[in-house]
Amino acid sequence: MSTMKAAILIESALNQGRLSRAGLEQLLGKLPQRYRSPLSRVRSDAQSGTETAVRWWLEERCVRVRSQVQLALGIRVDLLLGTNWVIECDSRRFHDDPDQYREDRRRDLVLASRGYRVTRLTWEQVFLEWKATERMLQTMLRRRDHRRALPA
Repeated sequence: MSTMKAAILIESALNQGRLSRAGLEQLLGKLPQRYRSPLSRVRSDAQSGTETAVRWWLEERCVRVRSQVQLALGIRVDLLLGTNWVIECDSRRFHDDPDQYREDRRRDLVLASRGYRVTRLTWEQVFLEWKATERMLQTMLRRRDHRRALPA
């Protein structure tokens, strides 16, 4: 199993309360250093495996990324890159419902009005079409738009 897959499983277990921090320390303590070191980056706030995969990819590229950031009243985002780029990791399970779809668009509009750029990634884009998705994300990162200041 790859380190990334292990991180996805561990973060999911932490988020769902199926694994405690003490249990994680015990688990990591049994692993060889080459696995223990990268897995020490796992977090308990990841809401999905898609979010974990994207965040780890960004961190490996030394992109400043924060998880589960509250940007406005009632608006928490999956990932915030730099100062203004929001990445939401959507799955059909939670975002295909017409009410949730409408709410997602409302939130996107609020964020855009405040100067944030919102990108929504699907499970398929991350796990089935990753090479194409990766190229596009790299192009966007190279422009460094995520480092510009938000409007006053």
